[in-house]
Amino acid sequence: MSYISGVQRAVWRTLLVALLLALVVPFAPAPGVAGTAHAAAATPKAVFISGPTHERTDDNLADSEAMARQAEAAGMDVRRVFHPYATWDNVLANIAGASLVVYMGHGYGWPSPYTSRMMEDRQNGMGLNPYPGGGPTERKYYGAKYIRENIRLAPHAVVILNHLCYAAGNAEPGMAIPSLDVAHQRADNMANGWLAAGADAVFATTWGQSVNFPSTLMTADKTMEEIFQTPAGGSPAGFIGWRDVRLASDRTPGATVHLDPHSNYGYYRALTGDLDMTTAEWRSGAGSDGPPPGGDPNAAPQITSLSVGVGTTVAGSDSTPSFHPNGDGLDEQVVLSHRVTKAAYLDVTIRNSHGTLVRSFSVWSPLGASTSRWDGKGSDGRIVPDERYTLTYVPRDTAGQTGAPVATDVLVLTAIKLGKPSSVALFAADADALARRTKLGIALNQPAQVTWRIVDGAGTTVRTARSNSQLAAGTYSFVWDGRSDTGAWVPDGWYASVVQATTSWGTYEQQRRVYVGAFRTTPSIQSPARGGKLTLTMLRTEPMSGPVVVTIYQPGLAPWSVTATHPSKTKYKATFTLKSGGDAGTLVLVISGHDKYGGYQESQLSLTLR
Repeated sequence: MSYISGVQRAVWRTLLVALLLALVVPFAPAPGVAGTAHAAAATPKAVFISGPTHERTDDNLADSEAMARQAEAAGMDVRRVFHPYATWDNVLANIAGASLVVYMGHGYGWPSPYTSRMMEDRQNGMGLNPYPGGGPTERKYYGAKYIRENIRLAPHAVVILNHLCYAAGNAEPGMAIPSLDVAHQRADNMANGWLAAGADAVFATTWGQSVNFPSTLMTADKTMEEIFQTPAGGSPAGFIGWRDVRLASDRTPGATVHLDPHSNYGYYRALTGDLDMTTAEWRSGAGSDGPPPGGDPNAAPQITSLSVGVGTTVAGSDSTPSFHPNGDGLDEQVVLSHRVTKAAYLDVTIRNSHGTLVRSFSVWSPLGASTSRWDGKGSDGRIVPDERYTLTYVPRDTAGQTGAPVATDVLVLTAIKLGKPSSVALFAADADALARRTKLGIALNQPAQVTWRIVDGAGTTVRTARSNSQLAAGTYSFVWDGRSDTGAWVPDGWYASVVQATTSWGTYEQQRRVYVGAFRTTPSIQSPARGGKLTLTMLRTEPMSGPVVVTIYQPGLAPWSVTATHPSKTKYKATFTLKSGGDAGTLVLVISGHDKYGGYQESQLSLTLR
């Protein structure tokens, strides 16, 4: 893909509204979004998926469209699944038999600072629109589990993951460059689902690349390794070769992970799979979609897969999925994904561990993949008691033919109900009377063994409120003052109040987030370019008595400052153009001011500067 400059992005954004109207809006009611008509069998299918990505959404749409046009110019059958219609259903409606898949959007990988274990119902996949027409800040993760179980690509397919976190090895902007081992795990895990779906090679790149992937795949005589090693003058837009390393995949037997780190930015490029696969082999797999979906139209419908998916957590020693319908807004419903061989009703029965029927209902499923939900309520409209439940699905077509029943187990666990923090942010290190603490609360509806911790962004415990405490039913609270177990002030950043409860039916944990620091700052671009515009949105923790100033430290240049505007009671904004000189590297932004008592306030934000 040709790298898209800041000027080019501005042009694309000008065209974007008209472009989306042409590409997406007319297809909004339909389950799929297609850019072109079906091509001949030997024509490679290319699917471009651009999901909601907060402030980055427009840039990703522009980059996706630019690459999609490259693919059309190269002669591919192009399908666009673009925000705000980049839903799971639209992905499935277009992706079967694809030779090239390009995804741009949020990445949620493993190892992650947010979870203590890998959960592939959410991780190592894609962040998509939860419903057609969703906003740029709304997303739903479909992890590697969903890709493995529901997607089948053409033989020798290539997948390109561009602009998303974790895929190439790094975590998120502002986070530390990981060790080689962590980077290897992240690239390996993010590629695994796609390799299991039939891909032979997965490219993961944080920047746009100097190579035109569609043209190269269609016309060149190269291996995937040779494409990966296309140079770009030492920038992550192409091969760097500083300390690149090839490691065997731990997740996909026989695959290789080639990491190509940058000395300043870390792990921005990776290639995983069969590095020796050729473009000729890629072209030979085009048009091999496998047997037509649905099979014999006169046969009874069958459920080929049934899995508990998004919105669940793992509970109990046997890893039975669980959900928690107790009214705190966390994992209130269980989502089940199913795939059927023909459109059919799914007759659902739910029985408890004694075999007693507690609920029955029917849902309509189109051909292929779809989802259904259970809210944890019985036929009387009340939440069922904590225990294990078996959900059995029987497919039934309009002629009354029924297929084989398929069942799965879930746990209903409701012991802990997490209240919201009394304050989402605190700043106690300045030792004044403002924003000194936050009160965290839980309610137990039954006796349980409880562990209650405050963890940092890496999942490390900094403060322990309770450790394996046996508690009776009732309400409990913990007031946190921003100190660790040693009594020291914790560094600025996001923390989580993590509560784990164990009953006779299993163990689960949930969390609420709290910020420590003077300002919560959100940049408009996670990796800004020199000479480009950047907007910072800042939420103050304590009431201020004067202006808020942003001091900009660009590598190789003298620091300079701008004064933020004050559009609302708690919000400040600063928009400025970065200087075109200096060096790429780490951009440091210092946000400062004085609270209403005159106390000095300061927070820092570091971004990767291109």
